[in-house]
Order: sequence, then structure tokens, then C-alpha cells
Amino acid sequence: MSAVSADHFMQDVTALMAGQPELSPLDAGVLVALEQGVASDTRSFARLFGIAHALVLRAASELEDRFGLVAAEEHRSRSQRRRLVLTEAGQLAVAAK
Repeated sequence: MSAVSADHFMQDVTALMAGQPELSPLDAGVLVALEQGVASDTRSFARLFGIAHALVLRAASELEDRFGLVAAEEHRSRSQRRRLVLTEAGQLAVAAK
């Protein structure tokens, strides 16, 4: 990620958290990454941002089960990789930032 796009990414994460304070920074980061096409699965997000995959999986589960903002399109049991998409509610949430 270039410095300009990294700055833009962080601005969007901050704006999303300001509008939805119930989201953690990691939750907001996953949503913005999906919106911007930075990472579409949990393993890629974890590698790109240097975060433990287990933490990203936990955030993805919360975003799906608690908030209904993402849906898992694919789940690979061997690697635990989950391909995520924004739900309609998730699209509205990131659009409102």
C-alpha cells in the first residue's frame, strides 16, 4: 500500500469509527479494506497489516454475527481463511463515513 493510499485508508477507518463508535479499529479496518478492495479475505488482511490471523477471524465473526456488516462467501477449513463481502448494511455503513 502506498503512503497516499495508506493515509486515505486510515482516514476512512477513523471516519468510520467516529460514525460507529461500537466498532473497534480492527473492525473498521476490515470494513474499509473490503470497500477499497485492499483485502477480500482474512488471511490476506492479516498478512498485509501484520496482525495475527486469529484476531482478524475474531473481528470477522463479530462483524458477521453481531453487526451483520459482512458475510462469509467462502471458508477454507484447512487454513481457516474466510473470504468476506460487505452486506447491504455494511455497504451503507462504509458509505456513511
